Amino acid sequence: MAQKVTTHLVDDLTGDIIEHGGKNVTFSFDGSHYEIDLSDDNVEQLREAFSDYVAAAREVSSRGGRGGRGFGTTQRSSPDELAKIREWAAANGHEVAPRGRISQAVKDAYDAAH
Repeated sequence: MAQKVTTHLVDDLTGDIIEHGGKNVTFSFDGSHYEIDLSDDNVEQLREAFSDYVAAAREVSSRGGRGGRGFGTTQRSSPDELAKIREWAAANGHEVAPRGRISQAVKDAYDAAH
């Protein structure tokens, strides 16, 4: 018997399945780093909400060698790409939930293998 696994990108704010587009947004606030999957509309709302603060802030190019991305940096993760990462992760001994966020460590391992 064959199995077919379907992976959906889910908007973390609304819980809705993102049919087209969507982005994984990372940002930092008060020394903590965050990641959230959002529909294109919710990405725009987030940008609008932070726009005055970002405009008044100073951009920091490095966080003491820790690397990473700051607010305003988005990375597209299509449902097809997420499905490939999940499939690779499961085949290579990484624990990945069938939906929701994929840890940066798993994404980094996937990128290193490809």
